[in-house]
Amino acid sequence: MVTDFDSSIDILEENALLWWCGAITFFLVGDVVTTLAGLQLRTVVEASPVAAWLINAYGLPMILPIKVLIVCGFYGLYRLVPRPHCIGVPLGLCALGFVVTVWNGAVIAAAVM
Repeated sequence: MVTDFDSSIDILEENALLWWCGAITFFLVGDVVTTLAGLQLRTVVEASPVAAWLINAYGLPMILPIKVLIVCGFYGLYRLVPRPHCIGVPLGLCALGFVVTVWNGAVIAAAVM
């Protein structure tokens, strides 16, 4: 018996590439660009203690390779987790990346005004 829930899961799974594109756009590119832009301003600091330590220890250029490694690690998790549960990985990264990118943009806007 096919339910509406099954068809919703199918739609999410069929669009897995779209969710990965969103994850890369927001979690990787959006966060890195807004973080780099924000840290150029004197009134903006990195709020994450781990990211702040990495930036202080290795410099700003290390943000991108670390984020790429994180995305690759999550892609590995995506490949390991059985379907349909694996679709939560790109969906989660996409959602988290969107929130962080918007938050960083709001912090930059507040600092500039």
